[in-house]
Amino acid sequence: MSWPRAALLLVSSSSRTGPAEGLISLGRELRARGVDARFAADTVRPGENLGEHLAHAGVPWEAELRLSRKVRILHDARLLAAWGEAGRYEVLHAAFAHDHHLCLWAASRSHRPELRVVRAAQRAVDVTPGALGQRRWALRRSDGVLVHTETYRARLLAQGFDPARVAAVAAGVDAHWFTPGRSPRLRALWGVPEEAPLAGIVARMKPERGHDALIEAFARMRAQLPDTYLVLVGRGEHEPALRKAVARLAPDRIRFAGYLRGPGLVEAYRALDVGVWLREGNDGACRGVLEAMACGVPVVAGNEGAPSELVRNGQDGRVIDPTDPGGIASALGELLGDLTTARRMGASARARAEEFTPGRAAEATLTFWRRLRDLPRIS
Repeated sequence: MSWPRAALLLVSSSSRTGPAEGLISLGRELRARGVDARFAADTVRPGENLGEHLAHAGVPWEAELRLSRKVRILHDARLLAAWGEAGRYEVLHAAFAHDHHLCLWAASRSHRPELRVVRAAQRAVDVTPGALGQRRWALRRSDGVLVHTETYRARLLAQGFDPARVAAVAAGVDAHWFTPGRSPRLRALWGVPEEAPLAGIVARMKPERGHDALIEAFARMRAQLPDTYLVLVGRGEHEPALRKAVARLAPDRIRFAGYLRGPGLVEAYRALDVGVWLREGNDGACRGVLEAMACGVPVVAGNEGAPSELVRNGQDGRVIDPTDPGGIASALGELLGDLTTARRMGASARARAEEFTPGRAAEATLTFWRRLRDLPRIS
């Protein structure tokens, strides 16, 4: 029987988006390859039809685990330790620090030589030492660390991590679902003329995601291209502040589209001439970049993290400094002012996205796990 026989993918979130979506995709692909991959998430806070999403993907949910930072962890710690000692799983693959510490504790109480703990370090902060070096200590206690960019892997190696125990695996995208097209229905709903140049960002509205810089950049750019539009797709705690900024800078040209998923999300990408992704969120894999690219949309991407490695500057879009509204405005103006160039880059982006299949991501992850099996266990 091939190894691993069974793997548990953990994420202490009740959301179906972010890292959870990537883990569900990984679970589906692993199960197609004969691995009994199962999913564990926060069962305390209400989720967004997470169970339905898992059922559709064919990935079982270990609902006995609570994985919530809002309740005592003793229940989860004991359960994971029992499963580890019984050999129920050979790989514990954790997405967040909460899950990771539970897995490390459970593995420390298991005598199973085949058990491996892997941390998927999602964001830039996850590969920093942390206060008093605590984050680095936890990563060193793992059998392996998986990151989504070569840049983050290099940062860990610079801290002395064993190269054999750190792998960079980019996200995957379902290019059969995210496909090029147009979306006159959404444009009409947003009040955007069908032929008007339209840029858009699809991201949670949080201060650190770069919406403020984008709004400022768009307002600057409109001095040269007054007939352009910008749409903000998503929701979040920063929305009231963003609405105030829009009212001050460009109230007639910036639209708030709300939260979209499923077919609506595909339509949103198709409605755009240019996509914008300035900074990573909880999901450092930044799958939204690949989703837009798969829909044939060129991307103006920040030069930090995964976007700068997914988008080839000048081929699939533009890579810019996400803190520089002037640079963002210049990139937007270049593409929105020349839709022929934008569409050429969009076709290149589509071809690029087709390389990043979910199967490719799963195979790379599985290869990494098996490499760890051949190394001495750390936990």
